[in-house]
Amino acid sequence: MSVQLFKKWVFWAHLVIGLIAGVFVFFMSFSGVLLTYERQIKELSEMRYSVQPKPSSQRITTDRVVDILQQLKPDEHHIYVRWVNREGAAVPAWAGRYSYLLHPYTGEVLREGEGMAAEFFHVVTDFHRYLLLEGGNRSIGKNITAYANLVFIFLLVSGLYLWLPRRFSLKAFKQYLTFPSRYINVHHRNRQWHLVFGVWCLPVLFVIAITATIFHFSWANVALYGAFGESVPKPEKHEEVLNLNADIIPYETLFKQAKLQANNNGYEDWYSMWLEIGEHKNEARFYIDKSIGRRQELAYSLFFDTHTGKQTKVLRKSDWSKGGQAWGTARFLHTGEYFGFVGQTIAGLASLLACILVYTGVVLAWRRLVFLPLQQRAENNG
Repeated sequence: MSVQLFKKWVFWAHLVIGLIAGVFVFFMSFSGVLLTYERQIKELSEMRYSVQPKPSSQRITTDRVVDILQQLKPDEHHIYVRWVNREGAAVPAWAGRYSYLLHPYTGEVLREGEGMAAEFFHVVTDFHRYLLLEGGNRSIGKNITAYANLVFIFLLVSGLYLWLPRRFSLKAFKQYLTFPSRYINVHHRNRQWHLVFGVWCLPVLFVIAITATIFHFSWANVALYGAFGESVPKPEKHEEVLNLNADIIPYETLFKQAKLQANNNGYEDWYSMWLEIGEHKNEARFYIDKSIGRRQELAYSLFFDTHTGKQTKVLRKSDWSKGGQAWGTARFLHTGEYFGFVGQTIAGLASLLACILVYTGVVLAWRRLVFLPLQQRAENNG
């Protein structure tokens, strides 16, 4: 098969497959744009509940927060408490799946549930992953987005191949990498947008699409861990915690120890500190984070025995297996959070450009498949 014929086959495959899956690619890209600053927006929504401390104000203890949660939901023993390292910051806390925002000095419930911002992002996330399908149909939505993502990878690779100029020259690359000073017509504009936006955002979109496969396909995880000679870890099995009565050491004491350990290890500027209890018996885990976006390189976990108060383990990303580190990196490369706010911005902008690529691709396909044949037929009839 000649190169010219092969390129023709790639072109038509790119066009037809793009038309079929384009709507789902658009859905995923647009919802990705909406999710760009999810963490920051949710953080800002909680800041509205910050209070001005009085000179005599005393922050409620961690034990008091746990007591409040146990009173509100006595049957829920898996508890999270998130302390924000800011004076007057409200205290987010969870008892199982139930979420609360507590007054930092009185313990009053300022908000029940995660709030409008978080609920909005839950809906967008469900749309992004499952197309808002529920119940037994959720797996259908997940499969559609999974295979649409694979199609998107093909569109990116085939688009790059089709983009390559016939002759490699500075003039050719300039024409394909920059916008002209003026457009001949709308078709010319759409074509240039598709070419130029496509090639400039292709590296970012390729990373986003490739890393998405680990959320959908077991073979992607097998390949990722296998690249480091490892097997995909199996889910942990542990004894269910029926109550917290076995926890002897006060949680506030453990919290103070965690703060001291953080201060002594270069984390005195931590942004938030999560306490998790009830996941494993007689264990309290503190997740100490310097960032809003839970960047793994800027956070670590600290474990205590709630019977003795002794520190049992420190777990940083560097302590994970090579495969585990790669999975964690891929997870946050997908959202851009691996590079913080700048990475999120780049990922969000690339997702926005992906929406434009879908639009221009459909318009160009419509012109080729519908408009031009109708015009030619009209000319022949005339």
